[in-house]
Amino acid sequence: MAKYNETLATRITTLIAEELCSVSDICKATGISRNTFYKWKRENPAFSHEIEDAMEYRSEVLLSMAYSSIKQRLERHTIAEEKDTYIPDETDSGNLKFKSRIIRKKERLPDLRTIKMILDRADKKIKDEKLKIKNEEAEVNCKAVGAGNEGMEIKNGENESFAVKQEIPEQDIIIIDQQPPLAENNPSLAQTSSLCAAKQERSLEEAQTRCLRQREPDAKTVAIKNIKNSIKLLNDKSCCKNHRKRKYSIKETA
Repeated sequence: MAKYNETLATRITTLIAEELCSVSDICKATGISRNTFYKWKRENPAFSHEIEDAMEYRSEVLLSMAYSSIKQRLERHTIAEEKDTYIPDETDSGNLKFKSRIIRKKERLPDLRTIKMILDRADKKIKDEKLKIKNEEAEVNCKAVGAGNEGMEIKNGENESFAVKQEIPEQDIIIIDQQPPLAENNPSLAQTSSLCAAKQERSLEEAQTRCLRQREPDAKTVAIKNIKNSIKLLNDKSCCKNHRKRKYSIKETA
């Protein structure tokens, strides 16, 4: 296994950056194996960093070449083709002498496939950007809706608590200690209370007797009521007879 040295490392990085060589080409050109190359890369951080820089430079070069080729195919350009004609020399049969040169110019139109590829890539990029903007707007709207729902729930809870407070207003309960004076200590008060109790008993007895009288009428009242009803019936019958007589008398005269 070859020993690491700065000269060989610089040559390797130059081959990667300028000659666009792969690892196999580098190993053939420098005479080292792939294991040696990767071992140097693992054991020497500076060498690994230089290789990464060389690869990055190579990628930029390739990308610029690709863009220049695409640009050339997108543009309208002219290609010149030269054709030289030689004939045997008369004096020296072993040699050839120049006879003529034909130059042909061809005009190349832009490549349609390249144009289509560029346009498709641009359209895809625009679509991706629009989709990204749409997703961001949807996320913002979802967050706004969630915040609005939370606000509505809080507001509804406040309204419910306010309604409960309105339904059940606070009332101050005032307790008044009312204790009736004792009759034993005041004799005049005891006498007035006994008189009031007697009056209440009398009024209750009178109300009970009135109710009994209304419920059970006397026999005399019932008899008078029956006589009045019978007189009324007799009067009604006499009126009917007089009416009949008047009716028949009118017919007979007619």
